[in-house]
Amino acid sequence: MKQYKITVLLLGLLLLAYSGVPDDSPVQTPAAPETEPEGAFADRSKVKDGIGSYDFGGAVFDIVLSTEQMEEPYLAESETGDLVNDAVFRRTLAIEERFNTELEHHDTGGNWNEVAEAVRKSVSAGDNAYDLGVAHTFIGLTGLMTAGSLYDWKGLPVVDMQREWWNSTAGEKLAVDNILLTASNDYIYQRPMVLFFNKDMTADFNLESPYALVKDGSWTWDKLTEMAKTVSADLDGNGIYDENDRYGYSIMLGWQAVTVIQSMGLSLTVRNDEGYPTFEPFTTDKMVSIFEKFYNLLYNGNQTLLPVWESYMGALGGYTPLFESGQVLFLHSNTELLRMFREIEIDFGMIPLPKYDAAQENHQVICDTQVLVVPADVTDPEFVGVICEALAAESYKTVVPAVYEVTFANKYLRDEESYDMFDIIRKGIVYEFGWTYGEGNEMIYALERLMVQKSTDVASFYAKNHERFEKQFAKVIDGVREVYGG
Repeated sequence: MKQYKITVLLLGLLLLAYSGVPDDSPVQTPAAPETEPEGAFADRSKVKDGIGSYDFGGAVFDIVLSTEQMEEPYLAESETGDLVNDAVFRRTLAIEERFNTELEHHDTGGNWNEVAEAVRKSVSAGDNAYDLGVAHTFIGLTGLMTAGSLYDWKGLPVVDMQREWWNSTAGEKLAVDNILLTASNDYIYQRPMVLFFNKDMTADFNLESPYALVKDGSWTWDKLTEMAKTVSADLDGNGIYDENDRYGYSIMLGWQAVTVIQSMGLSLTVRNDEGYPTFEPFTTDKMVSIFEKFYNLLYNGNQTLLPVWESYMGALGGYTPLFESGQVLFLHSNTELLRMFREIEIDFGMIPLPKYDAAQENHQVICDTQVLVVPADVTDPEFVGVICEALAAESYKTVVPAVYEVTFANKYLRDEESYDMFDIIRKGIVYEFGWTYGEGNEMIYALERLMVQKSTDVASFYAKNHERFEKQFAKVIDGVREVYGG
């Protein structure tokens, strides 16, 4: 096995892509136990993956990825005592021994389109260098698709996307007609947007428990705004809100803001009768209401801290030291911050992003991490299908439980609600055609762009931008149909 030194970030590994179990599935996610949460996933070891028996005669399965994009261990050299590292090691060993194969990882490095470019070059050269790619969530994908560089997941033998280790929204939202060129399962690590909250502050101000609000369905953006305004204060009395004061909410206005629209139950795009994605949701009254709700939280009062990029911890997705010092009630960021929170003194909790209103059925958050691609030039689709299914199933059975146990072992999240929150957030991860295939266009960032301008004029922004980017989507759809015969 080709060796790579992978940095293990225990507290940066909260979530893996999750597929809700279909109603007719014979296997259900175990309910949260009353005691010993670390046993919440105990029954997963008994789940049958249905793959069957294969002997690939020592064939090498080549995976191309970038450890700079996600530093979690896709490959572990040996058992070290760390739960996640050891689960990954055992996953690799189990697959290699069961199918008489060898998993080899190729690290491109880089944070952008390096994996997509490696796949493109390999397919173009016809050298069959890779069997699976773990690619950036949107950079470089559409070029691979329209060039015919990717294999249709729906054509891979053995792969069963109805199983619980596949993300069902990826299969639904990312397909072009019935062609699926990108997919997601529990092999991928996720770092979804969540809210961290200061438990001490909620107690000091006699606020409702955020955990209870989530559980009874009343955790909404209006409730967050109400609570945020309750705690905001000019602590030093100088009439200026700065680093010396207290805030109810903090977010970096960048890609983090994209998650707000999805959390309120709207997609960025919908398909028209011809199957082309459009930005029609931006013409709805609900979208206008979403922009107004978020504007109210950010600007109508002094409850929101909007730090500049330099005050954040780079790719961690948003952090302000004022949260650590107990001056922020709700911090909107991603789960990678958990690795930073091991030593902070405040007692904090973690909850999903709020809903639009209590009538909204589920909490949800857009997936902002990687996708899986299979190069078009694979020579043995059955081999690829078997190993991809096995990677997903073994991750579901061994790595996901390890990730939960590591998170639960964090003293700041060791409470009876942690499993419920973990499960709700994990179930709410959804994929979005506009985000994954949008290449970061202006319409995707509409909320961030208008909030920076302190505007809620959705209609004007839509009128100015939608046609250009809908045409880009149409080119992608037409390109895929032409190459793959859709």
